[in-house]
Amino acid sequence: MITLYDPAASAREIPPAATPLALGDDTLWIDLIDPSDAEDDRVERATGFILPRPHQLAEIEPSSRLVAEDGVLMMSTPVLYREEGLLHTTPVGFVLGPDRLVTVRAHTLKSFSDYVAGRQGAAPLDGPVDALLGLLDGIIARMADGMEAVGADLDAVSKRIFNIAQRDGRQKPIRIERRLRETLQVIGRSGDTTSHARDSLLGLSRLLVFLANKGGDRIGQDHRERIEILRQDVAALGDYETRLTDKVQFLLDSTLGFINIEQNRTFKLLTIISVVGIPPTFVVGLYGMNFKNMPEYDWAYGYQWGLFLVVLSIVVPMVWLRVKGWF
Repeated sequence: MITLYDPAASAREIPPAATPLALGDDTLWIDLIDPSDAEDDRVERATGFILPRPHQLAEIEPSSRLVAEDGVLMMSTPVLYREEGLLHTTPVGFVLGPDRLVTVRAHTLKSFSDYVAGRQGAAPLDGPVDALLGLLDGIIARMADGMEAVGADLDAVSKRIFNIAQRDGRQKPIRIERRLRETLQVIGRSGDTTSHARDSLLGLSRLLVFLANKGGDRIGQDHRERIEILRQDVAALGDYETRLTDKVQFLLDSTLGFINIEQNRTFKLLTIISVVGIPPTFVVGLYGMNFKNMPEYDWAYGYQWGLFLVVLSIVVPMVWLRVKGWF
């Protein structure tokens, strides 16, 4: 899909057609969402730019992501997006020419739609660099919101973990197991999100440095100040992402530690049952033998004596284990 934007951020969608794409003098920004080869060709013929294809956007080498050629800057970076409640990254390409900006992406991004909505009624855009910096600002702000949500999830997980640690003995082990399993799922999703955020922040940081160095005369003093502010925001988010990563690792270690404690508790219970069950089994087996010379068979209270030994063989190990602090 091809969408054209003028300096007032008014959108005009271009239907699929085989005719050449006609761009007006007021066309400042061309946005392509999951474009076909035919749509790429139409935009290339209309602008004279060489647009990155999907496999080029997915390249990880900085030399492939950041290219300056004939006054045109071709840049790409992974950007966070949400799908079915989970955060992922998708590569987004920016082609910055002297008069126009072209963006290429495979998914609908909330940061783009929020930026367009926020421009309604605002002052007209002052060139393609202004539009690019506004989009990058929206991407960074959206990423900050996502990372704050991850931080809130981890805070809730932290409270949940240590509440489990302070549980009383009446809570069922199966319920504890289910809560620990849910906790591991949240930690896993958070770790995956911070990993994606790290990739996106690294790409944005390199893109901003490249834009400031290779933008030339089109990057005015106001633009450089905005770029510096965005770089500081990216650096701050990088520090926050590092803290989140450390917290994810800490909570993962804590959760696994509590899982081991619960497993050891179960094994200890089984060990106590085994230890307590062995002596009465021995007594019952001993008196279950049918030999004529067993004097207890002739005792008037032989049966009661056997029951007494069974009870005693249970009580003595339990008292001993209690003294040793096993339970």
